[in-house]
Amino acid sequence: MTADSGQDASDNAGQFHRYDSGMCLAWVRGEAWQIGSLYGSAIEAWNAARHKHKGDRSPPIGAPCFYSGGQYGHIVIWRGTKMRSTDCTSSGDVSDADLDWPVRAWGDKYLGWTEDLNGVQLPLGGDEMNEQDWERMEALVDKVWSGHMEVTQPGTGQNTSKTRQQILRELWQKVTKAT
Repeated sequence: MTADSGQDASDNAGQFHRYDSGMCLAWVRGEAWQIGSLYGSAIEAWNAARHKHKGDRSPPIGAPCFYSGGQYGHIVIWRGTKMRSTDCTSSGDVSDADLDWPVRAWGDKYLGWTEDLNGVQLPLGGDEMNEQDWERMEALVDKVWSGHMEVTQPGTGQNTSKTRQQILRELWQKVTKAT
């Protein structure tokens, strides 16, 4: 079963201190994210990803981050302030380092991060509206209607007065359930 969130995947990754050398993709996808195998190397997984953030150095917690270098490339998991990686600082060790460690230590090129791995969309967050999202939405809606709105109920055809926040919450719930 896939980890429930980027934080869960990051926590899973934090439990490891040793892993077989050269098995970075197996570690990130299997141990951290708990998803099945599909590609044989990190660079294959990067090339097949559909939702890439090329060169972006601000990944969300749990995001798989990729590097090109060597025959197979390299993949790590972002933990919020550092990445966690197999073979980091020493072969077979799993440890935290800054995002550029593979660039400096191995001469790899940082490629970016992805929202999907091995064909699985990762729950990296951003699905819920936060306070700032609500404020932006309400500011936009203020331009369109007042504090209450008459809404025609499906099925009955009756008009009901609803608050702007109630309408937005219902709309948000419908949109997120549909996607």
